[in-house]
Amino acid sequence: MDQLYFDGMAICGHVGFLNLFITLTCYPNCPKIRRLLSPLNLKPTDRPDIVSRIFKLKYEQMLSNLIRH
Repeated sequence: MDQLYFDGMAICGHVGFLNLFITLTCYPNCPKIRRLLSPLNLKPTDRPDIVSRIFKLKYEQMLSNLIRH
């Protein structure tokens, strides 16, 4: 744990300290995921690839929105 802290401080010393901290989550039972899985009679735990793909899309959308503003 100490090494992770020192690594983080070294990175901040090199690129500067953060002024923004964002947390992004993906709710596995969101309507978009349920809409994709319900015709197949599957649960989100049956297809983690779909859940992770939707998370990645939301992540990329959030990043593009941050860059534009």
